[in-house]
Amino acid sequence: MTVLLPFIINAGLNFVLGLLVALFLGPEAFGLYAIGAATVVLVNTALLDWLKLSVVRFYSLQSRESDPGIRATLDLLFAGVSLSLCALLAAALLAGVDAGLPAALLMISVAGGIAAGWFDYHAAIARARFLDAAYARLVLVRSVAALLLMVGGAWLARDPAVVLLGGVLSAVAAALAVRRRLADAKPAPGALRTDLMRGFARYALPLVAGNAVYAAIPLINRAILAESHGFAEAGYFSLASDIGLRLFPVLASMLEIVLLREVIRLDETRGRVAAQKRIARNMVPVLACVLPVALGFWLVLPAFERLFVPASFRGHFAGHMASLLPGFAAIALFQAALAPVFLLAKRTLVAILAALIGLAVNLAIIFASPGALAPMTVSIAQSAAYLTALLVMAVIALRALSILPPLREIGCILAAGAAMGLALWPLRGALPAGLELPLQIGLGGVVYAAVILACDVGRWRTGLTLRWLARRAARR
Repeated sequence: MTVLLPFIINAGLNFVLGLLVALFLGPEAFGLYAIGAATVVLVNTALLDWLKLSVVRFYSLQSRESDPGIRATLDLLFAGVSLSLCALLAAALLAGVDAGLPAALLMISVAGGIAAGWFDYHAAIARARFLDAAYARLVLVRSVAALLLMVGGAWLARDPAVVLLGGVLSAVAAALAVRRRLADAKPAPGALRTDLMRGFARYALPLVAGNAVYAAIPLINRAILAESHGFAEAGYFSLASDIGLRLFPVLASMLEIVLLREVIRLDETRGRVAAQKRIARNMVPVLACVLPVALGFWLVLPAFERLFVPASFRGHFAGHMASLLPGFAAIALFQAALAPVFLLAKRTLVAILAALIGLAVNLAIIFASPGALAPMTVSIAQSAAYLTALLVMAVIALRALSILPPLREIGCILAAGAAMGLALWPLRGALPAGLELPLQIGLGGVVYAAVILACDVGRWRTGLTLRWLARRAARR
């Protein structure tokens, strides 16, 4: 619970953060901010994410004692990549290279990418060493600091650069808050170990290249909308995109933390086949969590927009979000359900193929559409890109597994989603938003849970019954 609570709080704060920043900046300034924020994600993903993935795969309590050079090499690599990136940025600015963004916003975006990478790197170390309290502190400090600094900057300055600077400071503050706790007791002396560096690169860079393409898709789409329809239209699209890209990866990371630990433990203790069987079974709880979030969000969109979305964004937000939600669900399903297959086997080259196919689908839908580009076409294209990539990865992953996921339980989850949809559909737009939204959430949760328990998906009903009987027997 210590490791899950920060994710739940973080997801809620991310909702509030995006909506309040949009409220104070307005559509046009928010569109510029969103391009900067997408640049932050791209810089982190393309240049620093490979070190986080290397921590997850190669750094552990056991390797920390047996080979302390792993941590030392990772630390040196992070410092080297960050300094090189700063030098390249300085050279580009001195040479007068036009990146399409104001110089201040570009510098802060690059700094934001480095700060986000530093945060993710420390988060991966905490997870690898099972330091749940340190991990919780890291996430909570960043979430609260970002809410205060970014929303405060938007309110006081109405400047996208100031808002992004708040994000930089919050990530740095969070990493500093746990840096001493995460330091190795006996750091390894010596220089960079090139053998380890090559191993990290072979493992993580193909996956990072694919993730960088995924991260580039929203940035490309925002730039296309800004060029064709102005920053205000890019802002409408970006509010929906930002909320989804904050919520669903957080959900996937929460599931990944809970489920991936057991997979790695089984691989080390009982072999690859046992770990693969666990991955196949894990697809059930992943789908059982992702489906109701995505479907439920779509069902409550009218009430959510009326109740929470700033007035200047209404009429645009729900349309974009409805089109983007399938793609967000695809991201979460890939990260939590399919990625462990390739991480375990160290077959990460396939990620590049899937990402490039997704990017090609995105661009084909945007530029092949007849007539003038409609803003909603961009949202549809982005969802189609992520869904296509998920399909490619699913075909390859399922062929690699020694056992298929339990199809009966997946069918029961889909039936539970259908039952929830049938129960909530008549309520859409039928009541005042303040009454409609909590009624939909409560009724949808009850209907979905009832079908899941009736079907005994994941043997959760059996487990709850046994736990209840055990407690009853203990009281006697």
